[in-house]
Amino acid sequence: MVNRKYMKSGKNIFLKKWVAGNLVVYTGALGLFHPLIAHGFTGDHDRLLTTPQFIMHTLSLVVFVFLLVITRNKTFQLVEERKTLAGIWPFLIITPGVFWLGYYTLFIPFDILFMFLSIGLINAIQLKPLVKFPTKWVRQCILVYLLAAITGIVIGLGAHLLWYKDLQGIAKDLATWLSISSPAGLVVAYWVRSIFKKQLIMPEDYEAEMIPEQKVQLSKVA
Repeated sequence: MVNRKYMKSGKNIFLKKWVAGNLVVYTGALGLFHPLIAHGFTGDHDRLLTTPQFIMHTLSLVVFVFLLVITRNKTFQLVEERKTLAGIWPFLIITPGVFWLGYYTLFIPFDILFMFLSIGLINAIQLKPLVKFPTKWVRQCILVYLLAAITGIVIGLGAHLLWYKDLQGIAKDLATWLSISSPAGLVVAYWVRSIFKKQLIMPEDYEAEMIPEQKVQLSKVA
């Protein structure tokens, strides 16, 4: 028989790793590395970036999604056989692309909004085979990342206008991006966790489903 306690333990380990990984990547890669790479080397910018500024901003976004995908895939190795860089190309191409689309068309904060929505959409599609209700999952996943973006924008840009705008140099960018990324990361980590707790298909679930089928087949043979 399938050990229910073992099944619960396996899912709990996955959920803890999902939360920890997202909190680290959003706070560390987006909150710290992004402003350090994007602004630390080329300084502040106007709406129109210089070529070096554009390159460094793009590089910082690539680093962020690269670490995000690696962390996600290492977490999902608890669920299935998955390569560390599986599914990375849409993140590397689409996420920076829509970030700049939002920035150069509607300006801040739509760059942040589009970036989060792209991550949510890609995750919704790529992780769909691993959940019990795929259509529901797609809607939920996109909604979570939308609300994460809104949360980060409201808190981060609100804090920027109230407290950070007079800070000098990189301190202003670090404070602003940490205030954007940390709340957004909390929303992603814990809300998606609650969805996975109900919907994620663990390897033990397949085993549990196979046992009744085997019993039925044996009874027919008997």
